[in-house]
Amino acid sequence: MAGIVLATLSLAVPTAAWAHDGTSEALIFSIDEGRVVGTGLVEFSALGLEDTSGDGLIDATEVSEQEATVATTLVDTIRDNVTIAVNGEELSIIGAGLSFQSTSATTDTTAETETDANAAVDASEYVGVAFATSAFEGETNEIAISWSFSSPSNAILLSDSDSAVLGHLNDDGEVLFSLGTWATATSFLVQGFEHIQLGPDHILFLVALGLGVLGVKTGRAAIWPAVKLVTAFTVGHAISFSLAYFNLVSVPAAIVEPLIALSIVAAAGLALRRKGGDFRWWIAGLVGLVHGLGFASSLSSLGLVTSEHAVALIAFNLGIDLAQTAVVLLVLAVAALLTRLLPKGFEIIRIIICVAIGAMGLFWTVTRVFGL
Repeated sequence: MAGIVLATLSLAVPTAAWAHDGTSEALIFSIDEGRVVGTGLVEFSALGLEDTSGDGLIDATEVSEQEATVATTLVDTIRDNVTIAVNGEELSIIGAGLSFQSTSATTDTTAETETDANAAVDASEYVGVAFATSAFEGETNEIAISWSFSSPSNAILLSDSDSAVLGHLNDDGEVLFSLGTWATATSFLVQGFEHIQLGPDHILFLVALGLGVLGVKTGRAAIWPAVKLVTAFTVGHAISFSLAYFNLVSVPAAIVEPLIALSIVAAAGLALRRKGGDFRWWIAGLVGLVHGLGFASSLSSLGLVTSEHAVALIAFNLGIDLAQTAVVLLVLAVAALLTRLLPKGFEIIRIIICVAIGAMGLFWTVTRVFGL
Protein backbone atom coordinates (compact mmCIF):
# COMPACT_ATOMS: atom_id res chain seq x y z
CA MET A 1 0.00 0.00 0.00
CA ALA A 2 2.80 2.41 0.87
CA GLY A 3 4.32 1.81 -2.55
CA ILE A 4 1.09 2.80 -4.29
CA VAL A 5 0.78 5.99 -2.24
CA LEU A 6 4.41 6.99 -2.89
CA ALA A 7 4.00 6.36 -6.62
CA THR A 8 0.82 8.43 -6.69
CA LEU A 9 2.43 11.34 -4.85
CA SER A 10 5.50 11.22 -7.10
CA LEU A 11 3.19 12.07 -9.99
CA ALA A 12 1.14 14.64 -8.10
CA VAL A 13 3.83 16.65 -6.31
CA PRO A 14 5.56 18.16 -9.40
CA THR A 15 2.27 19.75 -10.41
CA ALA A 16 1.40 21.15 -7.01
CA ALA A 17 2.83 24.62 -7.65
CA TRP A 18 1.67 26.47 -10.73
CA ALA A 19 2.22 29.80 -12.46
CA HIS A 20 0.21 32.35 -10.53
CA ASP A 21 -2.86 33.11 -12.63
CA GLY A 22 -6.45 32.98 -11.48
CA THR A 23 -7.36 29.55 -12.87
CA SER A 24 -4.12 27.61 -12.47
CA GLU A 25 -4.11 28.29 -8.71
CA ALA A 26 -7.20 26.11 -8.34
CA LEU A 27 -7.07 23.16 -5.96
CA ILE A 28 -6.89 19.94 -7.97
CA PHE A 29 -8.49 16.70 -6.79
CA SER A 30 -8.58 13.50 -8.82
CA ILE A 31 -9.94 10.02 -8.18
CA ASP A 32 -7.35 7.45 -9.18
CA GLU A 33 -7.49 3.70 -8.52
CA GLY A 34 -9.93 4.01 -5.65
CA ARG A 35 -8.11 6.88 -3.93
CA VAL A 36 -8.46 10.65 -3.89
CA VAL A 37 -5.30 12.56 -4.74
CA GLY A 38 -5.17 16.28 -4.05
CA THR A 39 -2.75 19.11 -4.83
CA GLY A 40 -2.91 22.77 -3.84
CA LEU A 41 -1.03 25.87 -2.82
CA VAL A 42 -0.81 26.55 0.92
CA GLU A 43 0.77 29.35 2.96
CA PHE A 44 4.17 28.01 3.98
CA SER A 45 3.78 28.99 7.64
CA ALA A 46 0.68 26.76 7.95
CA LEU A 47 2.90 23.75 7.21
CA GLY A 48 5.50 24.61 9.84
CA LEU A 49 8.00 26.04 7.33
CA GLU A 50 9.97 29.12 8.34
CA ASP A 51 11.30 32.11 6.44
CA THR A 52 15.00 31.90 7.25
CA SER A 53 15.99 34.77 4.94
CA GLY A 54 13.78 37.35 6.64
CA ASP A 55 12.03 38.55 3.47
CA GLY A 56 8.61 37.26 4.47
CA LEU A 57 8.66 34.68 1.66
CA ILE A 58 10.11 31.23 1.10
CA ASP A 59 12.09 29.83 -1.81
CA ALA A 60 13.05 26.39 -3.07
CA THR A 61 16.27 26.30 -1.07
CA GLU A 62 14.49 27.06 2.19
CA VAL A 63 11.86 24.42 1.44
CA SER A 64 14.55 21.84 0.69
CA GLU A 65 16.45 22.61 3.90
CA GLN A 66 13.33 22.21 6.09
CA GLU A 67 11.48 19.49 4.18
CA ALA A 68 12.79 16.57 6.27
CA THR A 69 11.75 18.26 9.51
CA VAL A 70 8.28 19.21 8.25
CA ALA A 71 7.72 15.75 6.76
CA THR A 72 7.28 14.21 10.20
CA THR A 73 4.15 16.27 10.88
CA LEU A 74 2.93 16.99 7.33
CA VAL A 75 0.25 14.28 7.14
CA ASP A 76 -1.20 15.30 10.51
CA THR A 77 -1.19 18.97 9.48
CA ILE A 78 -3.12 18.17 6.31
CA ARG A 79 -5.56 15.96 8.23
CA ASP A 80 -6.26 18.91 10.55
CA ASN A 81 -7.12 21.16 7.58
CA VAL A 82 -8.55 18.88 4.88
CA THR A 83 -11.49 16.49 5.09
CA ILE A 84 -12.61 14.28 2.20
CA ALA A 85 -15.68 12.05 2.23
CA VAL A 86 -16.83 9.77 -0.60
CA ASN A 87 -20.48 8.72 -0.63
CA GLY A 88 -20.74 9.90 2.98
CA GLU A 89 -17.71 7.92 4.20
CA GLU A 90 -14.76 10.00 5.44
CA LEU A 91 -11.39 8.91 4.04
CA SER A 92 -8.10 9.07 5.90
CA ILE A 93 -5.15 10.98 4.44
CA ILE A 94 -2.24 8.51 4.51
CA GLY A 95 0.53 10.20 2.52
CA ALA A 96 1.72 13.71 1.66
CA GLY A 97 4.59 15.65 0.08
CA LEU A 98 5.84 19.17 -0.65
CA SER A 99 6.97 20.92 -3.81
CA PHE A 100 8.22 24.30 -4.90
CA GLN A 101 8.41 25.51 -8.51
CA SER A 102 10.05 28.65 -9.84
CA THR A 103 7.55 30.84 -11.71
CA SER A 104 10.09 32.75 -13.76
CA ALA A 105 13.70 32.70 -14.82
CA THR A 106 16.22 35.39 -15.63
CA THR A 107 16.74 35.85 -19.36
CA ASP A 108 19.20 38.75 -19.33
CA THR A 109 22.65 37.50 -20.40
CA THR A 110 24.52 39.76 -18.01
CA ALA A 111 22.35 38.72 -15.08
CA GLU A 112 22.93 35.06 -15.91
CA THR A 113 26.67 35.60 -15.84
CA GLU A 114 26.50 37.39 -12.50
CA THR A 115 24.52 34.54 -10.93
CA ASP A 116 27.21 32.06 -11.99
CA ALA A 117 24.84 30.32 -14.41
CA ASN A 118 22.44 29.40 -11.61
CA ALA A 119 18.72 29.66 -12.53
CA ALA A 120 16.83 32.39 -10.74
CA VAL A 121 14.37 31.05 -8.20
CA ASP A 122 11.29 32.98 -7.17
CA ALA A 123 10.29 33.29 -3.55
CA SER A 124 6.63 32.89 -2.65
CA GLU A 125 4.26 32.92 0.30
CA TYR A 126 2.85 29.61 -0.94
CA VAL A 127 4.19 26.07 -1.16
CA GLY A 128 2.66 23.21 -3.10
CA VAL A 129 1.32 20.20 -1.22
CA ALA A 130 0.16 16.87 -2.57
CA PHE A 131 -1.58 14.13 -0.65
CA ALA A 132 -3.41 10.85 -1.09
CA THR A 133 -6.23 9.20 0.85
CA SER A 134 -6.95 5.65 1.89
CA ALA A 135 -8.70 3.46 -0.65
CA PHE A 136 -12.46 3.17 -1.01
CA GLU A 137 -14.70 0.75 -2.88
CA GLY A 138 -17.62 1.18 -5.23
CA GLU A 139 -18.75 3.93 -7.57
CA THR A 140 -18.13 7.58 -6.69
CA ASN A 141 -21.51 9.28 -6.73
CA GLU A 142 -20.78 12.08 -4.30
CA ILE A 143 -17.66 13.62 -2.81
CA ALA A 144 -17.52 16.26 -0.08
CA ILE A 145 -14.37 18.32 0.52
CA SER A 146 -13.56 20.65 3.40
CA TRP A 147 -10.46 22.88 3.11
CA SER A 148 -9.39 25.26 5.87
CA PHE A 149 -5.90 26.13 4.60
CA SER A 150 -5.36 29.69 3.37
CA SER A 151 -4.86 29.34 -0.40
CA PRO A 152 -4.77 31.84 -3.31
CA SER A 153 -7.93 30.41 -4.89
CA ASN A 154 -11.18 28.86 -3.68
CA ALA A 155 -11.72 27.05 -7.00
CA ILE A 156 -11.58 23.25 -6.98
CA LEU A 157 -11.35 21.00 -10.02
CA LEU A 158 -12.42 17.42 -9.33
CA SER A 159 -12.00 14.74 -11.97
CA ASP A 160 -12.30 11.00 -12.37
CA SER A 161 -11.98 8.75 -15.41
CA ASP A 162 -15.36 9.87 -16.76
CA SER A 163 -15.89 13.52 -15.88
CA ALA A 164 -14.50 16.78 -14.60
CA VAL A 165 -16.39 19.18 -12.36
CA LEU A 166 -15.29 22.67 -11.40
CA GLY A 167 -16.59 24.14 -8.16
CA HIS A 168 -15.79 26.69 -5.47
CA LEU A 169 -15.44 26.46 -1.73
CA ASN A 170 -18.23 28.24 0.13
CA ASP A 171 -17.63 30.68 2.98
CA ASP A 172 -17.17 27.73 5.34
CA GLY A 173 -14.49 26.21 3.09
CA GLU A 174 -16.70 23.34 1.94
CA VAL A 175 -17.91 22.02 -1.41
CA LEU A 176 -20.02 19.03 -2.46
CA PHE A 177 -19.60 17.41 -5.89
CA SER A 178 -21.88 15.10 -7.84
CA LEU A 179 -20.00 13.36 -10.63
CA GLY A 180 -21.28 12.54 -14.11
CA THR A 181 -21.99 14.11 -17.48
CA TRP A 182 -24.75 16.38 -16.22
CA ALA A 183 -22.63 17.67 -13.32
CA THR A 184 -19.76 18.42 -15.70
CA ALA A 185 -22.02 20.27 -18.13
CA THR A 186 -23.74 22.42 -15.50
CA SER A 187 -20.47 23.20 -13.71
CA PHE A 188 -18.66 24.41 -16.83
CA LEU A 189 -21.72 26.26 -18.10
CA VAL A 190 -21.59 28.35 -14.93
CA GLN A 191 -17.81 28.67 -15.17
CA GLY A 192 -18.06 29.87 -18.78
CA PHE A 193 -20.66 32.47 -17.77
CA GLU A 194 -18.42 33.70 -14.93
CA HIS A 195 -15.18 33.48 -16.94
CA ILE A 196 -15.92 36.64 -18.91
CA GLN A 197 -15.31 38.60 -15.71
CA LEU A 198 -11.61 37.65 -15.94
CA GLY A 199 -11.21 39.51 -19.25
CA PRO A 200 -11.94 43.25 -18.98
CA ASP A 201 -10.57 43.71 -22.49
CA HIS A 202 -13.18 41.28 -23.82
CA ILE A 203 -15.93 43.13 -21.97
CA LEU A 204 -14.83 46.51 -23.39
CA PHE A 205 -14.83 45.04 -26.90
CA LEU A 206 -18.41 43.86 -26.38
CA VAL A 207 -19.46 47.27 -25.08
CA ALA A 208 -17.88 48.90 -28.15
CA LEU A 209 -19.70 46.37 -30.31
CA GLY A 210 -23.02 47.33 -28.75
CA LEU A 211 -22.31 51.06 -29.06
CA GLY A 212 -21.40 50.50 -32.71
CA VAL A 213 -24.77 48.93 -33.40
CA LEU A 214 -26.46 51.84 -31.60
CA GLY A 215 -24.73 54.20 -34.00
CA VAL A 216 -26.90 52.95 -36.85
CA LYS A 217 -29.84 51.24 -35.10
CA THR A 218 -32.04 52.25 -32.19
CA GLY A 219 -34.54 50.58 -29.88
CA ARG A 220 -35.66 47.05 -30.63
CA ALA A 221 -34.17 47.27 -34.11
CA ALA A 222 -30.70 47.09 -32.52
CA ILE A 223 -31.30 43.83 -30.64
CA TRP A 224 -31.07 41.29 -33.47
CA PRO A 225 -27.99 42.83 -35.17
CA ALA A 226 -26.24 42.94 -31.78
CA VAL A 227 -27.10 39.33 -30.92
CA LYS A 228 -25.97 38.22 -34.39
CA LEU A 229 -22.58 39.94 -33.96
CA VAL A 230 -22.09 38.51 -30.47
CA THR A 231 -22.96 34.99 -31.67
CA ALA A 232 -20.48 35.25 -34.56
CA PHE A 233 -17.87 36.57 -32.14
CA THR A 234 -18.54 33.65 -29.78
CA VAL A 235 -18.33 31.05 -32.57
CA GLY A 236 -14.91 32.38 -33.55
CA HIS A 237 -14.00 32.54 -29.87
CA ALA A 238 -15.04 28.91 -29.32
CA ILE A 239 -13.19 27.59 -32.38
CA SER A 240 -9.86 29.17 -31.50
CA PHE A 241 -9.66 28.29 -27.83
CA SER A 242 -10.89 24.75 -28.53
CA LEU A 243 -8.14 24.30 -31.13
CA ALA A 244 -5.62 25.76 -28.70
CA TYR A 245 -6.81 23.46 -25.93
CA PHE A 246 -6.20 20.42 -28.13
CA ASN A 247 -2.76 21.86 -29.04
CA LEU A 248 -3.74 22.19 -32.70
CA VAL A 249 -3.00 25.94 -32.65
CA SER A 250 -0.36 27.73 -30.64
CA VAL A 251 0.12 31.50 -30.86
CA PRO A 252 2.38 33.34 -28.39
CA ALA A 253 0.64 35.67 -25.96
CA ALA A 254 3.04 38.41 -27.08
CA ILE A 255 1.17 38.39 -30.42
CA VAL A 256 -2.36 37.61 -29.24
CA GLU A 257 -2.66 40.19 -26.45
CA PRO A 258 -1.70 43.26 -28.57
CA LEU A 259 -4.10 42.08 -31.30
CA ILE A 260 -6.93 41.86 -28.78
CA ALA A 261 -6.17 45.41 -27.65
CA LEU A 262 -6.07 46.62 -31.28
CA SER A 263 -9.48 45.04 -31.94
CA ILE A 264 -10.88 47.20 -29.13
CA VAL A 265 -9.42 50.32 -30.75
CA ALA A 266 -10.92 49.30 -34.11
CA ALA A 267 -14.37 48.58 -32.65
CA ALA A 268 -14.38 51.89 -30.74
CA GLY A 269 -13.28 53.74 -33.89
CA LEU A 270 -16.09 52.25 -35.98
CA ALA A 271 -18.60 53.09 -33.25
CA LEU A 272 -17.32 56.68 -33.10
CA ARG A 273 -17.72 57.15 -36.85
CA ARG A 274 -21.23 55.66 -36.68
CA LYS A 275 -19.91 52.84 -38.85
CA GLY A 276 -20.92 50.03 -36.53
CA GLY A 277 -22.94 48.58 -39.37
CA ASP A 278 -19.68 48.00 -41.21
CA PHE A 279 -18.69 45.53 -38.51
CA ARG A 280 -20.13 42.52 -40.34
CA TRP A 281 -20.77 39.20 -38.63
CA TRP A 282 -17.84 37.51 -40.36
CA ILE A 283 -15.50 40.25 -39.13
CA ALA A 284 -16.82 39.69 -35.61
CA GLY A 285 -16.09 35.99 -36.09
CA LEU A 286 -12.50 36.67 -37.14
CA VAL A 287 -11.97 38.96 -34.16
CA GLY A 288 -13.47 36.23 -31.98
CA LEU A 289 -10.76 33.86 -33.19
CA VAL A 290 -8.16 36.23 -31.77
CA HIS A 291 -9.98 36.82 -28.49
CA GLY A 292 -10.47 33.06 -28.04
CA LEU A 293 -6.72 32.53 -28.03
CA GLY A 294 -6.55 34.96 -25.13
CA PHE A 295 -8.70 32.63 -23.01
CA ALA A 296 -7.11 29.41 -24.31
CA SER A 297 -4.41 29.14 -21.65
CA SER A 298 -6.97 29.52 -18.85
CA LEU A 299 -9.23 26.86 -20.33
CA SER A 300 -6.32 24.47 -20.83
CA SER A 301 -5.19 24.90 -17.23
CA LEU A 302 -8.61 23.75 -16.00
CA GLY A 303 -7.26 20.24 -16.51
CA LEU A 304 -9.96 18.86 -18.82
CA VAL A 305 -8.18 15.56 -19.42
CA THR A 306 -11.13 13.20 -19.12
CA SER A 307 -13.58 11.62 -21.51
CA GLU A 308 -16.00 14.45 -20.70
CA HIS A 309 -13.83 17.26 -22.10
CA ALA A 310 -16.08 17.62 -25.16
CA VAL A 311 -19.11 18.16 -22.91
CA ALA A 312 -17.14 20.64 -20.81
CA LEU A 313 -15.97 22.60 -23.87
CA ILE A 314 -19.49 22.85 -25.29
CA ALA A 315 -20.91 23.92 -21.94
CA PHE A 316 -18.07 26.39 -21.40
CA ASN A 317 -18.67 27.92 -24.85
CA LEU A 318 -22.40 28.20 -24.20
CA GLY A 319 -21.77 29.87 -20.85
CA ILE A 320 -19.50 32.45 -22.47
CA ASP A 321 -22.05 33.09 -25.24
CA LEU A 322 -24.80 33.70 -22.68
CA ALA A 323 -22.53 36.03 -20.68
CA GLN A 324 -21.46 38.00 -23.75
CA THR A 325 -25.01 38.31 -25.01
CA ALA A 326 -26.05 39.53 -21.55
CA VAL A 327 -23.34 42.22 -21.62
CA VAL A 328 -24.45 43.57 -25.00
CA LEU A 329 -28.15 43.42 -24.14
CA LEU A 330 -27.37 45.33 -20.94
CA VAL A 331 -25.63 48.00 -23.03
CA LEU A 332 -28.69 48.24 -25.27
CA ALA A 333 -31.05 48.42 -22.28
CA VAL A 334 -29.05 51.20 -20.59
CA ALA A 335 -28.86 53.03 -23.91
CA ALA A 336 -32.64 52.80 -24.36
CA LEU A 337 -33.15 54.21 -20.86
CA LEU A 338 -30.69 57.06 -21.41
CA THR A 339 -32.29 57.87 -24.76
CA ARG A 340 -35.62 58.39 -23.03
CA LEU A 341 -34.17 60.37 -20.14
CA LEU A 342 -31.66 62.38 -22.19
CA PRO A 343 -32.85 62.30 -25.81
CA LYS A 344 -30.43 65.05 -26.86
CA GLY A 345 -27.56 64.02 -24.62
CA PHE A 346 -27.26 60.31 -25.34
CA GLU A 347 -25.15 60.75 -28.47
CA ILE A 348 -22.64 62.82 -26.50
CA ILE A 349 -22.50 60.10 -23.83
CA ARG A 350 -22.03 57.44 -26.50
CA ILE A 351 -19.14 59.38 -28.05
CA ILE A 352 -17.44 59.91 -24.68
CA ILE A 353 -17.65 56.20 -23.84
CA CYS A 354 -16.32 55.23 -27.28
CA VAL A 355 -13.37 57.60 -26.88
CA ALA A 356 -12.62 56.20 -23.42
CA ILE A 357 -12.77 52.61 -24.69
CA GLY A 358 -10.56 53.44 -27.66
CA ALA A 359 -8.04 55.17 -25.38
CA MET A 360 -7.93 52.18 -23.06
CA GLY A 361 -7.46 49.84 -26.02
CA LEU A 362 -4.62 52.01 -27.30
CA PHE A 363 -3.02 52.04 -23.85
CA TRP A 364 -3.22 48.24 -23.65
CA THR A 365 -1.77 47.95 -27.15
CA VAL A 366 1.30 50.03 -26.27
CA THR A 367 1.90 48.37 -22.91
CA ARG A 368 1.51 44.88 -24.36
CA VAL A 369 3.73 45.50 -27.36
CA PHE A 370 6.54 46.98 -25.26
CA GLY A 371 5.94 44.78 -22.22
CA LEU A 372 5.32 47.73 -19.89
